[in-house]
Amino acid sequence: MIELTYFVEGSSEPEVYQVIQFNPGEPWQLVNGDEVIGTLDNEYGLWNLRSWVAVPDGLATGIGRLIENQHFNKLPALISRRWSAYIQQVVMISDAEYLVICVEGIDLERFEKVFSGSIAELVKDEWKIRFRVYDALMGNDFEVLVN
Repeated sequence: MIELTYFVEGSSEPEVYQVIQFNPGEPWQLVNGDEVIGTLDNEYGLWNLRSWVAVPDGLATGIGRLIENQHFNKLPALISRRWSAYIQQVVMISDAEYLVICVEGIDLERFEKVFSGSIAELVKDEWKIRFRVYDALMGNDFEVLVN
């Protein structure tokens, strides 16, 4: 689960919305107070807000920008670029857990030393993140926890 807080700027009375995604790929739930008031998703690069109540103009764009600017969205690409010779795919399970699948034929024990020793340099988030790293056949694995 990923939970973000969005503050509406420029309004006379401060408005705060929680934006929650329970599973990767699902629409984000828009919450005001303790009530879910809509959903937000990205289709073909455009943020679409379906709300059951009136919301400020530009809310979908502002929240979309907040989501896009989060480091957890950029981390899979950073990892893939950094170790392109070793990694086939990086999947975000949540903002605190990533699945890393290696290419066929690498020495997983050697890659574990390299990955474990330097993944913390790429992580900018302030919470614990678990990386589950598998070989191409998903038969061997290791985990790295970064604080």
